[in-house]
Amino acid sequence: MTDNNATMKRSGVSFYTRLGLLYLLNLIDWICTEVLIGSGRFTEANPIMQPVLNGFGTTLLIKGVIPLALIILCGVLFKLTGETENKVANVLITIGIVAYSLVNLWHIFNFVLLFSGF
Repeated sequence: MTDNNATMKRSGVSFYTRLGLLYLLNLIDWICTEVLIGSGRFTEANPIMQPVLNGFGTTLLIKGVIPLALIILCGVLFKLTGETENKVANVLITIGIVAYSLVNLWHIFNFVLLFSGF
């Protein structure tokens, strides 16, 4: 068993799977945000993202391309360094997954409000 496989067995979910999950949660956030804003009943709560959401190209770059490039870079660096475990990276990825999960739960709550007529 290689070191990377040993890490996967210890933590249960591979580093690459967690990176993919982080990116997927980011995309779900983007799509849900666009739909909710498009309904006319919601606005972007993040003041940094408010000006970005005005154009599709800018939004695609900020919410799609740059995060994908960073995820790929992290995966490549992890592979090249041959590290079996990086506690800082694991903590940061876990924080990102938890944060995006909470944001997406908030989106679900807002969809319930939107479709229930509140």
